[in-house]
Amino acid sequence: MNFGQALDSALIKNYKTFKGRACRAEWFYFLLFSVGLTILISIIGGIVSVAGLDVEYLATLSEEQAAEYLLESPQFEYLKWISIFVSLLLFLPSLSVTVRRLQDLDYSFYWAIPYFLTSAVALIISFDPLAELAQRLGGAVNLVSIVYILVFLRKGSYGSNRFGENPLEKNPKDTY
Repeated sequence: MNFGQALDSALIKNYKTFKGRACRAEWFYFLLFSVGLTILISIIGGIVSVAGLDVEYLATLSEEQAAEYLLESPQFEYLKWISIFVSLLLFLPSLSVTVRRLQDLDYSFYWAIPYFLTSAVALIISFDPLAELAQRLGGAVNLVSIVYILVFLRKGSYGSNRFGENPLEKNPKDTY
């Protein structure tokens, strides 16, 4: 499965499908797309946001004051809402491909609950990223994400499992 096929499956064909299985390539390409989209939005938003800031005033502030000034500026407020919108837009396909990836490994969809909870926490954190609780919870979100990435490195079960056929055996030209 290549990048285009993975995005077609995760974002168009199976964005709300929780039955069946998703191979490693589909999940990791979707993750790559999500991270790349987030970085692109951040870069564009950062460039647009910095253009309207008073740099001389910003240079006189301490690091904490500068962070507060930046996060409370109207330019960064737009960036925050765009990021939240993109997160909400990708949430259902992300949850769907994660559930199907778990099922490819022959795990129940209940193992997606930590993923769902950390995704919800990450969304809540984005409303007030400077709060002390948000910074602590951010570490937990990162830890759960790393665990999922490591688990998802494993190959899916061969042949059929209780969740369906191996997605790569349906189409012989697809490979991991």
